[in-house]
Amino acid sequence: MATNWSLYLVTDPQQGGGPEAVPRIVDKAIAGGVSVVQLRDKDATEAEFLARARQLKELMEPTGVPLFVDDRLDVACELGLNLHIGQNDVDYLEARKQLPRNLMLGLSVGNHWELDEVEDMDPALRPDVIGVGPVADTTTKKDAPAGIGVAAFAEIATRAKCLGVPAVAIGGVNLTNARELGGTDGAGICVVSAIMKAADPEEAARELRAAFEEGRK
Repeated sequence: MATNWSLYLVTDPQQGGGPEAVPRIVDKAIAGGVSVVQLRDKDATEAEFLARARQLKELMEPTGVPLFVDDRLDVACELGLNLHIGQNDVDYLEARKQLPRNLMLGLSVGNHWELDEVEDMDPALRPDVIGVGPVADTTTKKDAPAGIGVAAFAEIATRAKCLGVPAVAIGGVNLTNARELGGTDGAGICVVSAIMKAADPEEAARELRAAFEEGRK
């Protein structure tokens, strides 16, 4: 079954009130319409990350919502989870080789040059999804570059779509730009603080997904 990328949540324990709060937020967010989740926890030890990934996997399996882990190839292989990597994480082709083919591999792309590398790949080795951004200025990642804007995202998303690779917008995505992003060839929006910091994660997810899908019309 094809993955619905409409609303992709990347977790951040610092923004959610601590690691122990993440499962509750994820559960509520899925109830509100989150269609993909990525566990990101840069400060966790290997053992902590493995335990948290296992907990989320057990929580999410009944929902059918795909779970990605950020950067941790070993955890993805051990638990049978999808993997997302950035440009400075584990080598993409090495990850593609090690990750079982039934699992999805996502890649961060910030500009046309990085998409050129995807285009040059054997089509069978291309990512299952790319996270494109930051679309707007964001404080979630301290080292994030300036936002590229919706127009630049739209260009990259259209190119990616022609390659058969869905693109999701990430970085500074919230209710103010979700509808506009829905009007592009992007497959979805990827959010962190818009849900992790929300007083009501379920309602925040519902509003974000509705705004994105309104832009689709």
